[in-house]
Amino acid sequence: MAPKDQDRASLCSDSPCIIDAPALIAYLQGTSKGEVVQRLMEHAHTCGAKMKTTALDMIAVFLKGMTEHGDSFPELLALLDQLPVRMEPITEEAALEAARIMAEYRGLGVGAGLCIYLARTEGGTLITGDAAVYHSSLLPKDRMVYAGNDDPQV
Repeated sequence: MAPKDQDRASLCSDSPCIIDAPALIAYLQGTSKGEVVQRLMEHAHTCGAKMKTTALDMIAVFLKGMTEHGDSFPELLALLDQLPVRMEPITEEAALEAARIMAEYRGLGVGAGLCIYLARTEGGTLITGDAAVYHSSLLPKDRMVYAGNDDPQV
């Protein structure tokens, strides 16, 4: 899917959207790909929809905020609280299925495995900033939006 085709305004109202830590971080850093995430979040908010992410992905976002922006971390928490994003717990089933996904496609991180599992079970679209996820065949390309800082075609 070409980047310009990825920014469909109705995306998160048509199906559940799952967002991973790299995509959420791209948004928080204000990158050009983060602007795509911002438009999708604005649309989700307008429609009353919530994007989903895993608890593990939120740990990665919190850690990056604490280590790189410690002085403004309380403001980051306040911003995150306002976003249309709901954190999903990691269940035993999710952990087992994520491990199976990671065994099938070596090189994926735990967060990636969990987000792919969540996208599969929810029948949703994964907004990812992870090139390895985007290049995998674990989800159809029409169920992924790439929000990484590099070119997904490389």
